[in-house]
Formats: sequence, C-alpha cells, structure tokens
Amino acid sequence: MQDNAPAHRARITNQFLYENNIPVLHPWPPYSPDLNPIEHLWDLLDRRVRMRQPQHQTLLQLERALLEEWDNIPQQAVQRLIGSMRRRCQAVILSRGHHTRSSSSSAML
Repeated sequence: MQDNAPAHRARITNQFLYENNIPVLHPWPPYSPDLNPIEHLWDLLDRRVRMRQPQHQTLLQLERALLEEWDNIPQQAVQRLIGSMRRRCQAVILSRGHHTRSSSSSAML
C-alpha cells in the first residue's frame, strides 16, 4: 500500500519494490489517506502519548511512553478500524478519490 507521499514515489523506492518483487496497489487515489489504516493507529498513538502527564522530557522517556501506549491500545479499537475499511473504501469511491467525511480517526477509534 503506497500513498502519494514523495518518498513512496521516489525512483529508488520503486526500484527496490520492483527488484524485490513486492506488489503495490495501483492506482492510488491522489488525495485520500483514508485507505491506510495504520495512519489512524499512528494518530491514536500520538494523541495517547500527548495526553500523558507529566510530559516526557527525554528521548528515552518518549520511547517508553510510545511503547507503553502502543501496548495499551485496546484491541477493540483495532477491530473497529478493520471493520470500517469496507465503508471507507466505498466513501473514497463515492468521493472520486478525494478526502471523505470518514477520514477522522477519532470517529473510528
């Protein structure tokens, strides 16, 4: 799954994927991050870490906070995200590849 991020379109990236026989979904909707479920998990992780008190002060504290919060993401939230993918795909098709109203991860998780 490759969105249209510049690093994903780079010649060296495409060459690596080709040489290692890694299939990529094409075409990818040009304006929609809605189909990449990991982005919504990253957003949830970010919000959980930012809500922690006291805030981390060192890189080591940040690493620990990220690992703890990742482990504490409820499996139910992940299952809801997976279950939302059919609806997300339909919404992107209806919007002709543009952002959709369902692009908010907080609604899914």
